[in-house]
Amino acid sequence: MRTKFSGILTLILALVVQLTFAQQKTITGTVTDDTGLPLPGANVIVKGTSSGTQSDFDGNFTISANVGQTLVFSYVGFVAKEVKVGAQNSIDVSLLPDAAALEEVVVTGYSTRNQTVQTSAVVSISASELSQMAPTTSIDNMLQGKAAGVQVTAANGKPGQGAFVRIRGTGSLVAGASSPLYIVDGAPIREQDLANVPNEDIENITILKDAATTARYGSRGANGVVVITTKNGNRNKDAVIRYSTRYGTTSRIEPNFTMMNAEQKLQYEAEIYALGGPAGSLPGVQTTPGSPERAELLSRETDWADLMLKDGVIQNNNVSVSGGGDRVDYYFSVSHDKNTGIIDKIDGFERLGTRLNVNFDAKEWLTMGVNVGYSRSTSDEPRDRNNTQNPFQAVYVTNQYETEFLYDADGNIQLDDNGNPVYNPTHRNFATRGALETEPSTDIDQVTLASVDALIKFSKNWSYGFNTSVNHGLIRRESYSKPGGILDIILNNAPVGNKFDDQQDRLDLTISNRLNYTLNLNNHNLNVLGLYEYNLNEFYRTFVRSTGFPSPLLSTQISAADLNDGFTNRSRLTLVSYGVFADYDYKEKYLASGSIRSDGSSNFGDDYKYGTFWSASLGWNIAKEDFFGVDAINDLKLRAAYGSVGNRNGIQRYDSQATNAFGFYPGGSSSYPATVANPELKWETTTTANVGLEFNLFNKRLRGVTDYFVRNTTDLLFNIPTAWEAGIIDPTGRRGVPGNLGEIQNKGVEISLQGDIIRTSDLTWTVGGNIIFLDTEIIELPEGEDISVPLTNILFREGSKINEHYLVRYVGVDSQTGKSLFLGGDGNTYFAEDLPEGENRVLQGKSTIADKEGGFFTNLNYKGFGLRADFVFKAGNWINNYVRANAESDGQAVEDNQAVTAFNYWQQPGDTDVMPSPIYAAVDQAVNSDRFLEKGDYIRMRNVTLSYNFPSKYLDKTPLQSLRIYAQGQNLLTFTDFWGDPEVGLASGETINFADSVAPGEATLYSYPNVKSFQFGLDVSF
Repeated sequence: MRTKFSGILTLILALVVQLTFAQQKTITGTVTDDTGLPLPGANVIVKGTSSGTQSDFDGNFTISANVGQTLVFSYVGFVAKEVKVGAQNSIDVSLLPDAAALEEVVVTGYSTRNQTVQTSAVVSISASELSQMAPTTSIDNMLQGKAAGVQVTAANGKPGQGAFVRIRGTGSLVAGASSPLYIVDGAPIREQDLANVPNEDIENITILKDAATTARYGSRGANGVVVITTKNGNRNKDAVIRYSTRYGTTSRIEPNFTMMNAEQKLQYEAEIYALGGPAGSLPGVQTTPGSPERAELLSRETDWADLMLKDGVIQNNNVSVSGGGDRVDYYFSVSHDKNTGIIDKIDGFERLGTRLNVNFDAKEWLTMGVNVGYSRSTSDEPRDRNNTQNPFQAVYVTNQYETEFLYDADGNIQLDDNGNPVYNPTHRNFATRGALETEPSTDIDQVTLASVDALIKFSKNWSYGFNTSVNHGLIRRESYSKPGGILDIILNNAPVGNKFDDQQDRLDLTISNRLNYTLNLNNHNLNVLGLYEYNLNEFYRTFVRSTGFPSPLLSTQISAADLNDGFTNRSRLTLVSYGVFADYDYKEKYLASGSIRSDGSSNFGDDYKYGTFWSASLGWNIAKEDFFGVDAINDLKLRAAYGSVGNRNGIQRYDSQATNAFGFYPGGSSSYPATVANPELKWETTTTANVGLEFNLFNKRLRGVTDYFVRNTTDLLFNIPTAWEAGIIDPTGRRGVPGNLGEIQNKGVEISLQGDIIRTSDLTWTVGGNIIFLDTEIIELPEGEDISVPLTNILFREGSKINEHYLVRYVGVDSQTGKSLFLGGDGNTYFAEDLPEGENRVLQGKSTIADKEGGFFTNLNYKGFGLRADFVFKAGNWINNYVRANAESDGQAVEDNQAVTAFNYWQQPGDTDVMPSPIYAAVDQAVNSDRFLEKGDYIRMRNVTLSYNFPSKYLDKTPLQSLRIYAQGQNLLTFTDFWGDPEVGLASGETINFADSVAPGEATLYSYPNVKSFQFGLDVSF
C-alpha cells in the first residue's frame, strides 16, 4: 500500500514539475534609454520574488520566468517599467528619464549634492532633456522656458547670437551687470562666448538661483550662476561611438502685417500729395494711373524681402567616442556646426570644435582629470544699425517699384566698365544689396576651455582638491570696404578701399585649492570645504586701420598704402578669495547649509577691496518623519535661505583710480585727465531671502516646486551724474563719477509643476510648466533724483519699476479734426501745439521687464515613438515699436515704403478707430509719445519634435547599438497682439552692444529678426 502511494505521489510530483518547466522560459532582451543607448547594470526582477539579474555593458540580459509573471525593469534616474511575460521569448525595453530622479544630483561647481538634501533653489537640465530641444548655436537660448525664475530673451535671430538671461529679475542698473555667471567645467566664460560650446558636449546645466549656493561664488554670483558640465566616459565599458547629424532650413518668421505693393504705394504717394504732403517729386505724383511710365514701374515690381533674404541652411555633425577601463574613463568629440542665416550673399555662422575629457586613478589615493575643449567659429557680421546699410531696414523701407539694378533708356540693365550690372541706389542713395558684396565684416573667434583637477584622499574623512581652469579667447574682426565698393565710392569718391583689423586676446585663469572634510556617522552627514582661490582676467587689444588697397582681392594690411590708425591697449583684473562652506543632514530629514566667503578685487578702492559674503539655509523633509504616514506623498520638503552676494561688473577696471588719456595738438602730444579717482568705490551687494516647498506625489507622478524670494541690491554701481560744467567726461563719453548709491528690489513667486498623465509600460504622457510672477522697484537713488538712461526713453525714479518707459501719453485722434490728442503733465488733454511748457513725459508703470514669464510642455511616448512640444510665454512687458512708427508714419516718411494700414487715416469728421490725419503729422510726431508703445505679450511654440527609437530587436543583426531619427521644428507658431515679432532683445545689434544693453527689449529697430526652422536628424551609436 505504501509502495503504491509513493508511486502515485511520484507521478503527481513529476507532472507538477513537468507543467512548471513547460511554462517557465528563458527571456532575453536589451534595456536602453529613451535615445536608444544601452543601459548597463539595469535591474531586471521577477515581480514578487527575489529572482533577478542585471543587464551587461551592452544593455543585454537573460532571465528565467514563468508565463504570466511580470518583469520589473529599473535603472537609477529612469522610470521603472513592468512587462508581463507571455508567449514572447525576447523583450526589449526602453526606459524613460525620471524627471524627479534626474534632479537627484545637483552640481554646484564647488560640490555635488543629492537633491534630497539640497536646501537651495536650483534647477538641473540633463543631456537627455537638452537632446529633445531644438538646438541653437548659443546654449543660453536653450534655457528659455526651462526653469522658473530664469527669464530669457533672444538678443536677436543672428546665427551665433546669445540671449539676455536674467535670473529673478534685473540685479543692477548698470549696463552689462545683470547677467549670471557662466561656469564651464570650472572655467568662467563670458555669455558672448557661449556660442563656442557645442550642445552635444553638454552633460548637464545647473542653474543656481538663491544665495544658499550663489554666495559660494561670492562677488561673481550676484545675478545667479549657470554651471555647465561637459560629458565624461564610463568606467569598465567598451568604447561607444556616437554619430549625430542634423540638416534643415531656416527662414524669417512671416510678419503679421503687410507692406504696400508697388501699386498701393504709388496711390498712397498721390493721396499724401493731395493733402499737401511732401510727395511732389515721387513717382506716385509724377506718373499717372494708366500711363506708360506707370505701367513700366509696375512691370518691374520687386519684392525686396525675397530679393534680400533667403532660406538659410542649418547643418550639424558630431562624432564622439566614450568609454573606460578599471581606472580611467574618457570622452572625445569632434563637432561641426553651420548656419548660413537668412541674408542673401552672407555666409552666416560656422563652428569647428573638439573636446577631450579624461579622468584616471593615478594612485589609490590620487585621482586626476583633464578637460580640454577648443572651438573656432567664423561669423559674417551684417550691418545691423538703423541706417541704409541694414538689409532688414531695406526690406521694409525700399519701395517695391524700385528695382535692384539701374535700367537705361532702352529698358536694359546698365553695366559698368567691367560688364557688371550697376546696382540701383534707390531713393535712399545707397545700394544695400550691393553693399552685402563689397562691405564684408567677419568675426573669427578661437576659444580654448581647459581645466585640470587633482583629488588627494588623505583618509576616509579628509581630502584635498586642486583645480586650474583656463578660458582663453582670441577674437579677430576684419571689416573691409573694398576699393570701388558701394560705401567706398560714397565716402571717398574714388576706389580707395578701407580696412580695419581688430584683435582681442582674453585670458581668464582660475586656480582653486579645496580642503574637504566628510563625516558620516549614525545618520549624521557633514561636509565642510575650505577654499582658497585666485582669478586673473587679462585683456589685450591690437587695432589697425588703413586705406589705399590696390585690389578687392588684397585685404591684408601690408597691401595698403596709408596707415590711418593703429593702437594697442591692455588691462588686468584680479580676484583673490577665501571661503568655508558646510552642509549637514540627519537621515536626509533635517538639513542645514552655510557659507562665508571673502573676495578681494583689484578694481575697488584700497580700503574697500575686500567684501565678505555669506549664506545660511535650512530644510525639513516632512515626508521622512515617522509620524507622517500619507502614502500619496513621497516627498515634502520645506526650505529657507538667506544670504548676501557681491557684484563688481558694470564698472571699468580702473574706475577707482585717477587715470590719464593721451592725445595730440598741433606740434606735439599731450596727456589729459581721463577719470576722476573715487577711492571709496566698493562692492555692490545683493541680499536674497528665499522660502521654498518641494513635493512629489502619487508615486512621483506629480512633481512640483514653489519659491518666494526677495532680492535687495544696495550700493549700486553706476556713474553719479555731474553737470556738464564740471567737465567730468571720460574719453568713452561717460559723464559723471563711478560710485555707490541707491537700492533696487526684485521679489516674486516661482511655480513649477510636472505630472505623468499616463504612465504604462508602452505609453507615457507627461505635461508640465513653470512661471514666475515678478515685481521690481527702485527703492533709492542718489539724492532722490531721477536718472535718465542715455540713448533710450527709460527713466529711473524712486518708487517706480526698473526700466520704465518715460513718454508723453497719447490719447488718440480727435474725431472732428483728425489731430492727435495727448495728455499733458497735468493730466489734461491737449493738441500737440498746445501742450504745457516743461516736461510732459510721465512714468506709467510700463516696464521693459515682463512681470510673468515661463514655459510649458507636453511629451508623449509610445513604443519608441515620441512627440514633444515646448512653449514659452511672456506677459506684462512694453516695447516701443519704432518699426511700426516708421511704417505708419502719417506721411512723414512718404518716400519710404509703408504698411497697408497707413491708408487708415482720418479723412472726415466722425471718423473713429483711425490714425491721425497726415495734415498735422509734422507737429504731432514732434511729441515723444507712447503712441507706438505696445504690450509684448506672446505665447510661442519654441520647439516640436517627432522622433522614433528603433527597438533593439531590429538592430541585433547589425553593428548598431541604437538608432534614433527625428524631425524638429522651431518657432512655428506665435500668438500675440503685438505688431511684428514680440520677442525683442536688441533694438540694433551694432548700435547697442549685446553685453552693454541696459534695457533689453526696450524698442524694435530693424535688428536681425527671429527665425523659424525645420530640421531632420539622426543619432546612431556603435
